[in-house]
Amino acid sequence: MKKCMVIINPSSGKEKALEYEKKIIAQLHNYEVVMKETMGEGDATRFAKKACDENYDTIILVGGDGTLNEGINGIAEQPHRPVVGIVPLGTVNDFARALNISLDPDEAIALLGGRTRKADIGKVNDKYFTNIIAIGSLAEAVGEVSVEQKTSLGALAYLFEGVKAAIENDSCNIEITANGQTYKEDIMIFICVLTNSVGSFRQINEDADTSDGLLHGFIVKSTNTLQVVGTAKNLITGNHEKDDNITKFDAQEIQIKADQSLPLNVDGDLISQLPAKISVLHNHIEFYCNN
Repeated sequence: MKKCMVIINPSSGKEKALEYEKKIIAQLHNYEVVMKETMGEGDATRFAKKACDENYDTIILVGGDGTLNEGINGIAEQPHRPVVGIVPLGTVNDFARALNISLDPDEAIALLGGRTRKADIGKVNDKYFTNIIAIGSLAEAVGEVSVEQKTSLGALAYLFEGVKAAIENDSCNIEITANGQTYKEDIMIFICVLTNSVGSFRQINEDADTSDGLLHGFIVKSTNTLQVVGTAKNLITGNHEKDDNITKFDAQEIQIKADQSLPLNVDGDLISQLPAKISVLHNHIEFYCNN
């Protein structure tokens, strides 16, 4: 019998994640299912690595973008990488959106054990990510949103913190090298994304695909307070070419450094600092999804 490990973050989905346990087991009735419940940081990574080491056929990650990120970090370096299923219960669920996985947990569960496709994974220094790297005061503010804020406010928690940071308009100077070209800029934020969903907004990077083998970079220059709102709107709506404060490029590798210590927001969490080398692992992991 095939083996499946289900890794559940009980605090996700407004603390309703465990309610889906029986439905997942029923959907995977032809698998030997082992349930693992995360209790703290790093648990999903350890559980996922154990499943790889023991040649499990499938790993199901039940939670938000943080749980997905931890799980992928346990899988990405392993010679045996099981097929991954996602039951999205987080605040944003960008990677699930990009794979056309329903944000309705019951509909997402119905995909498990079915059709699959391979997708790109990003690597930043010695960590892996599924969707986004962000640098700058806005990225730092969003990364400091607490679990309590996410549970009570959902996506609004990110919006509130992002708006406050944008109004304060703190800038930082960074140097970005990609495709043999170097950009030296005072920025409000730099984002590097893998998919067409960024903070649930699809127009920012609508031409991207989860298996295009590319990193998509957006440099948003620091500007005056009067222009901040217009630039933010142009970024969100995908009108990059109309705004001199936004530079977009695609690359397979990006190098970033700064003259100050700046944290990296990786899939929504602050987990590293500059300097950074970002690369893409093309079609590295197979996922259950709605092809």
